[in-house]
Amino acid sequence: MIGHDPSFVILSTTIAILGSFTACVMMSNLGPLSRGERRGRLLMASVSLGGSLWTVQFVGLLSLEAPLNFAHNPILLASSAAAAFAGTTAALLLIGGRKGAYGARLPIATAVFGVTIAATNYLGIAAIAGRGLTFSWFLSVVSIAVSVQVAAIVLWFLFRRRGVLITLAGSVFLGLCLSASHNLAVASIHNLEQTLLTIPAYDNGISERYLAWSATIMMYLICSICLCIFVIGQFRDETE
Repeated sequence: MIGHDPSFVILSTTIAILGSFTACVMMSNLGPLSRGERRGRLLMASVSLGGSLWTVQFVGLLSLEAPLNFAHNPILLASSAAAAFAGTTAALLLIGGRKGAYGARLPIATAVFGVTIAATNYLGIAAIAGRGLTFSWFLSVVSIAVSVQVAAIVLWFLFRRRGVLITLAGSVFLGLCLSASHNLAVASIHNLEQTLLTIPAYDNGISERYLAWSATIMMYLICSICLCIFVIGQFRDETE
């Protein structure tokens, strides 16, 4: 079985927790907000959650102890990022875009977000492994099913009423779930290390550690900006 760099695994999980926490904060107390403010919060939650979903798989792939060539198929790599942002946004807007839509639209939103999680992970893997991928169909089905379950848990938690402690604990749990879905997708690939060795090497002089930290800092800045906007909005509402 292919090995992983523990420091990158921890970094990937931390990103998942940070993105989940930011999304939880953005989704709190949506009820009293105007339609414009509500959509603004939903979009910030989508950017933080979708961004963390993609960054988790990106840094998670960097943790593989095997040669990686992210320039092998940049279109698939970009497609992975597009799927993460577009799918997350669609799922959150389906439920939160209109008041009272939670019960009726939760199943379809869960399916959209579940497919988004699976597509983000598998497109990212395909971007570095090319057409030589061989799947364990059993584990692949399990991976997709787990992705849908994770999606249901994330959406249920984001739209429920909760206190500070529940939000903190839930963010950790959601982050672990997102990381687990990525690891299960990687585990469903047969002989991934041998497949990666067949991909032509590409040395652009940028280390994997630099790429991992760059992605992490980018995600940290995105989440920080969203949280700052939230705090400023709360302060403005209290002073009016």
